[in-house]
Amino acid sequence: MMIPIRKEQRQENMHLKKTPMTKDMKKGMIEDMKKLKRYSTVIKSYSYMKAFRLLATSLLVALSMGFTSCGEDELDRMPSTSLDEGTLFDKTDKLFSEYIKDYSNIKCRYGLQGESSVLLSGLKDNHLWFSEYDAVSKQLKSEWIDIEKTDTIQQLYKGYGEYETLYVKYVAPLYYKEISTGNIVTFNIGGRFQTIFTSNHKAKRTQLQYDNSKNGIAHNWYKESVFIADCCYSHEGDTIYIAKSRPSFDENGNLAGVTLVSYEEGIELSGRYINRRSFKEGKSVWSTYIAPPFDVPSDAKRNYTLLGNTTNIWEYKCEVTFYDGTKRDFTFKINIDNGKIVTDEIKVTGISINENTVNLKQGETFQLTATVQPDNATNNKVIWSSSNETVASISQEGLVTANSAGETNITVTTEDGNFSTTAIVTVTSNEDEDKATLARLEGTWDMLKCYGWEYNDQNIKENWEENVVGEYIFFEDEDGNGGYNDGYKTYYFASSVEGNKLILRNSEWLDGKTSIIITKLTETELHLKAIDSVSEENYEMKRR
Repeated sequence: MMIPIRKEQRQENMHLKKTPMTKDMKKGMIEDMKKLKRYSTVIKSYSYMKAFRLLATSLLVALSMGFTSCGEDELDRMPSTSLDEGTLFDKTDKLFSEYIKDYSNIKCRYGLQGESSVLLSGLKDNHLWFSEYDAVSKQLKSEWIDIEKTDTIQQLYKGYGEYETLYVKYVAPLYYKEISTGNIVTFNIGGRFQTIFTSNHKAKRTQLQYDNSKNGIAHNWYKESVFIADCCYSHEGDTIYIAKSRPSFDENGNLAGVTLVSYEEGIELSGRYINRRSFKEGKSVWSTYIAPPFDVPSDAKRNYTLLGNTTNIWEYKCEVTFYDGTKRDFTFKINIDNGKIVTDEIKVTGISINENTVNLKQGETFQLTATVQPDNATNNKVIWSSSNETVASISQEGLVTANSAGETNITVTTEDGNFSTTAIVTVTSNEDEDKATLARLEGTWDMLKCYGWEYNDQNIKENWEENVVGEYIFFEDEDGNGGYNDGYKTYYFASSVEGNKLILRNSEWLDGKTSIIITKLTETELHLKAIDSVSEENYEMKRR
């Protein structure tokens, strides 16, 4: 029996070659449907544009009611022998026709009907697409469409530079997550998984793999990131790291037995132990035995409940169920930074800082250090803040960075007790410093000594000293206008200062020197060093 084609399609597809479906073809299609059933349970109810709901879990588990069709693509449509309850394509087309008047532009269709919602998906104008309809009113509730096109013929990477061709029969969404800049979607594309990251109207996607274990379904991870196979991805689709040990997820797609504290690490309860586990490094950061305050036999069952984790001191309740059905419980606290069980919490009584006033130039940094009292306080975490980050910013490690001229208060506050202390940071700009240097240069400076070195014709370095009695330089104003007098003639110049460098313009004096450095400047003394690649000149002067 051939696959029935709708009347409106039949005229468009007269050219299709009708060959019977082989046993292998039928077996492959059934296996693909089993895969859909196996992984569909990860689809949950998510919010999409603050109103989106996919389908309830109970709806999606009933995948046996889902049907697929590749539509009108000659490479994808295959005639079939009769299946138990009609062809899959027939049932999909029937479901589509109830909700979409004209779906001729949708290929590789997949449909799933529940009590209150209907999920439809496919390649819409060659774009991955899915939508949700109200089962009663048949009104569209939400939909998603990929911003890039997907072909019905895909190349699966098998490793070692080898590929295998995949002819896509159906596409179905398995995971959806809304993020601050877009969304993340995992699709089953003909039995292979691909995750699409859409952020700020740009898309990235994982490579289709022959081996699904190398490119699985996305799972919620720390903040907006997701975990796929052995890789942690940012919400924009960038690789954060490849894990040396893969996390485990339950049948609902949730991380099993671990509470994440960062992209790389989580707190894991396992039997009688609590561990801080690094997925990136594939090892435990620390492991602590949980000693109950009463005897617990080895055959007793333990169930842990997290009571509080707002600080680095986490509190748990452990309920112990004995073989005879009786129960007892106890609570414990643990410092997740070092894995130490907290018995009697030692409260913070105060805080001090290594400097209360700090003066910096623009671009400089300074390390502030806070000390929490007492030294053995249970929670010694602190929070750094700046009253004006435009002037100076502060890292949570206490490193101050001077950004622009001005004054700001750097405050450090204890997490326990909210004790605080403040350092006043004053930042001066480089421009202010340079203007001050020019102002100090104003006046006349008589030369006392001139000496240096240069390479001769034989490329030998020779030292020299010159008589400069009667020579002088002068700066007429704070703008750097001045000149040099060799005892006979004055050569005028314009100048400016950048840090400890004197920059001369339109000057015959020291012409060609690549750098003129102010090595000393006091109220009465000025020393200059002028250098290039083959010579050096030093001038010592006093104020007239």
